[in-house]
Amino acid sequence: MTPPASAGTQRRRSRATNFTGEPTSAASTRVRRPEPGSSEDLVAAFVLRSGRALARIAERMPRDRLLAAVGASTDTDVLFSSLHEAAAIGAEILPDRPDPLTEALLRGSEMKREMLKAEGGVLSAQQLAEHLGITPQGLGRKRERSQVFWLDVGDGYVYPAFQIGKNGLLRGIRDVLDAFTVEDAWMRVNFMLTGDARLEGQRPIDLLRKGQTDEVVRAAAAYGEHGAA
Repeated sequence: MTPPASAGTQRRRSRATNFTGEPTSAASTRVRRPEPGSSEDLVAAFVLRSGRALARIAERMPRDRLLAAVGASTDTDVLFSSLHEAAAIGAEILPDRPDPLTEALLRGSEMKREMLKAEGGVLSAQQLAEHLGITPQGLGRKRERSQVFWLDVGDGYVYPAFQIGKNGLLRGIRDVLDAFTVEDAWMRVNFMLTGDARLEGQRPIDLLRKGQTDEVVRAAAAYGEHGAA
């Protein structure tokens, strides 16, 4: 009779999974050491301090903006809206002067949140792989070769939905990706979703859907150059 596997053996045999719960290869996921859980007193201290800060922010927010924040669809959106107001009014920094660094950091975070929601949001590795008719491992290889648009959200990768077509990827996506000189994944996605001066203010994704691949490719090749937007 085969002896039961030891805990160490079971750990070695365990496979990583993506956020959909599907097994993935080591090449398409990142192995992270588990972080120690937060103690109750640490959580309580965080809630106490952040609660006091949010109360001070709320007291100084205009009524219409406070109503808009409270009406946000999720608690996270409420928090982001409140922190954006904090940067604007300086509630947690100085009484009468905003903190430009904090405002810039929050603006960057908000831009990323908007990109994750835009044009149908994002797909999991499993979802995009099924649409393309390949395995998640195969999609991981495409990501490593910059053959698809992707974003690193900290605990895995997601794939903007704007790049999908009726059968596979939208026509021209690979050409645009090949043309990029910038390597930052967030900058690449931002390019696709933002009006570009080289395209008379039109968004690259809109032109790509109209079949104007050559124009978008030229703009992508120039994107990120010194003095180019």
